Amino acid sequence: MSELAKRAITGVIYVLLTLGAAWAGPVTTTLLFLPVCLLAVAELLRLAHPEGHSGPDGFLQITGAAVYLAFALPVVVPRITPMFAVAVLFSVIMLAVVKLLLEGGEAALRRTGTALLVYFLVAIPFGLGPSLLRDGPGLFIGFMVMLWTNDTGAYLVGRVLGRTKLLPQVSPNKTVEGLIGGIGLAMAGGWLLARAWPVLSPGQWIGCAVVVAVTSTLGDLLESAFKRNAGVKDSGTLLPGHGGILDRFDGFLLAMPAMVIAVNLMR
Repeated sequence: MSELAKRAITGVIYVLLTLGAAWAGPVTTTLLFLPVCLLAVAELLRLAHPEGHSGPDGFLQITGAAVYLAFALPVVVPRITPMFAVAVLFSVIMLAVVKLLLEGGEAALRRTGTALLVYFLVAIPFGLGPSLLRDGPGLFIGFMVMLWTNDTGAYLVGRVLGRTKLLPQVSPNKTVEGLIGGIGLAMAGGWLLARAWPVLSPGQWIGCAVVVAVTSTLGDLLESAFKRNAGVKDSGTLLPGHGGILDRFDGFLLAMPAMVIAVNLMR
């Protein structure tokens, strides 16, 4: 099977699972995202410590799952307030700091930084996903559509018109023209979403599209920087034709918190 065919099949399965979970509701989405979050944590640890990585870190996997669930559960269980998520996050950070300080060594500070990356860059963004399903699937599906249209626009425009490198030291293939094309197609997607799901006004959908396009591009660049530092092409091999979980969800990780903030500020 060709690489393109593998990529297409994996992409279709990814889209069907994501949209299917969104239609099913926040409980299904929470259950689906939990293993995805843990796999992303494992990939991030390999990228952050390419030389000294010796396998899964049970402590960070467990505490990462705790942070994820703390942010996801307020939508699933209405009696759990957002303050619960803040309390869990603070407790987990304190626990991680104490553990790493007790371990000591020159790498303690670096490991503390890695723990914060796990919580803030992976666990919280995935945990915030179900919050967009509070009033139905529209906002979550709209978010994913804007992610995909941005990726598509950036790829097509960059391939045809791309001349000006965006950040060649991080991602040589990304161009300013591709960035503009991605934002433009995402805005067009936002306008169409306003007609399909009027949970936001056209102006609000288009504003969210700009926010999602810019932050997802930053997430893509950040993951590229991690991979370049680790000297690898992909974050993993789990998804045929795509690489790892982080290769598929890199834009999601910064765009999801930005989308949640934007929606709450607009309402």
